[in-house]
Amino acid sequence: MRKLSLQEIKDLELKLLIQFAKICEVNNLYYTLCGGTLLGAIRHKGFIPWDDDIDVLMPRPDYDRLLNGENIILSSLPSHMQIIHWKNGTSNFPFIKLIDLRTRIDVDYFDSSLSCNKIWIDIFPIDGNPEDMRLLEKLYAKSLHARKLLCLKMAKSGEGKTQIRRIVKPFFVKILSTLNFKKICQKIDAISKTYSFEESKFIGGVLWGYGPQECINKEKFMQPVKVEFEKHFFNAPSNYDEYLTGLYKDYMKLPPNEERQVHGINGYIIDEG
Repeated sequence: MRKLSLQEIKDLELKLLIQFAKICEVNNLYYTLCGGTLLGAIRHKGFIPWDDDIDVLMPRPDYDRLLNGENIILSSLPSHMQIIHWKNGTSNFPFIKLIDLRTRIDVDYFDSSLSCNKIWIDIFPIDGNPEDMRLLEKLYAKSLHARKLLCLKMAKSGEGKTQIRRIVKPFFVKILSTLNFKKICQKIDAISKTYSFEESKFIGGVLWGYGPQECINKEKFMQPVKVEFEKHFFNAPSNYDEYLTGLYKDYMKLPPNEERQVHGINGYIIDEG
């Protein structure tokens, strides 16, 4: 087993993204880059230098097709890659991941045996949002509460960013141990589908997103444009400026050094083949 450099981790994640885009093309599924991945594409034409993950969004109908395996062709997917999700018991997260089976990772503050111990990319649904701001905030708050429970259940007992968290975390982890992962994921998934994607004018990442500020116009989101990411081209929503402004305000401006957070991931290759 060999430890991977940050660049090697990024290279493996890029290969996962390339294969995911091929799956979408073959199966007529729509996706877009999102979050920090989309920001990196627009501002850096690739990864944000201090970032090390890849996120994509899919409209709920296409996402559910992939989640349920409805007439999905995966013949182009290499044998060392696998789609995992809560519904078939291969993941404890409420969203889809595409992972590299040849790898092993360890993540700060999370028990990798409960979360994910392979290099991955995250695949999220984007769902209908209400137009009323009060209802919008209530929807995201409800989802966030359930997500916090799930994250606590996956936490490494006795570890945390502060002394208080390290002390109290074991008590919460023990209490939550009686809850079933799949039931929590079902709950989060149901909350995110409160408002129909097809019938909504606005959409957002309710299931695992940033909050009400991610809410954007559906019609423009469903009009893709190609953006460069690490010398490859992937889908972005045509209203990416609206989306990124909602998340990051002046998104082309680099944040101060103290806000350039690096995820605590140690990656290893266990099969060089």
